[in-house]
Amino acid sequence: MSSRQRPSWLLSEIGHDPGPPRNLAPAGVRTLVVVLGSGGVTPNPYRRGPGAAVIVKDTTYVIDAGEGIWRGLAWAAKSHPELVGEHLDPRRLTRLFLTHLHSDHTVGLPSLLLLPWAYGREEPLSVHGPVGTRNLMDHLLEAYQGDLNARRFGPEALKRNPDSWRALSHEIEASGLVYQDENVKVEAFHHLHGDFKQNFAYRFTTADRVIAWAGDGRVEGRLDEAARGADILFCELSTEDMLGNANWGGPTLETKQKTIWSYHIRPRELAEFAAEMNVGTLVTMHERNYTDPYVPDALMDEFKRDYAGVVYSSRDGDIF
Repeated sequence: MSSRQRPSWLLSEIGHDPGPPRNLAPAGVRTLVVVLGSGGVTPNPYRRGPGAAVIVKDTTYVIDAGEGIWRGLAWAAKSHPELVGEHLDPRRLTRLFLTHLHSDHTVGLPSLLLLPWAYGREEPLSVHGPVGTRNLMDHLLEAYQGDLNARRFGPEALKRNPDSWRALSHEIEASGLVYQDENVKVEAFHHLHGDFKQNFAYRFTTADRVIAWAGDGRVEGRLDEAARGADILFCELSTEDMLGNANWGGPTLETKQKTIWSYHIRPRELAEFAAEMNVGTLVTMHERNYTDPYVPDALMDEFKRDYAGVVYSSRDGDIF
């Protein structure tokens, strides 16, 4: 079948390989961020759903759990084995922070909860997220009772900490400090994302870096408190030039503009915001490039019309 005969959705970003993972971390930094998934809702063989790992000393902190995160761990570890291979060992994954509860950011939760435990994790998974996180995690465990019972009590029962299969949910009700240990201080700041009542950006402060990770959504709210002066800001990005091609938001350009920009941020708005916040490096992920036919660099070219700072379009497995 020729490309002319292929369904139109197969001619979008899913046909474009962005290239191999890169190590873009500044020389000498001790805090690293690994992109486990740079994609969004669209099924894509090159981009898994949203997710990342912040690595500080010997501890790994995971942000979001998009589709394919379990495989994304392996891809990143395989791509940079000496640098992060040990830190992405599934048995080390005991701390998770959810920005919001949209399915594309949480559909990987069953794998992140249950598979590391089956692999040998000895501690429960500690999950920090918006109100509703406890309900989500409790019902996931209920849904997988068959698996849990077989692995806990069956002929090949896992002989380890009897509580290591559990999820310890910590719900965030308001902006502020949500977690702190000897490695990192984690703050959560609410910002708007459509009609979602809670959508958080995280600010990780370590001995040598400040990492800001935006939830999906607009700059309205307290995103500035997460991003101000950060060494690196990770943020979603959508095209405005070709918004009429979007497959959601309504039947007309007018309705798409009203709907989509209530959930997401325009390129020029992100450019102005990142410059005002004096962000050291900006990394885009969860991108929506609506060009048709697909032009891989169109979104970044559009963004750079208004932004002169350091910016990277992320790939799965990138290290910053």
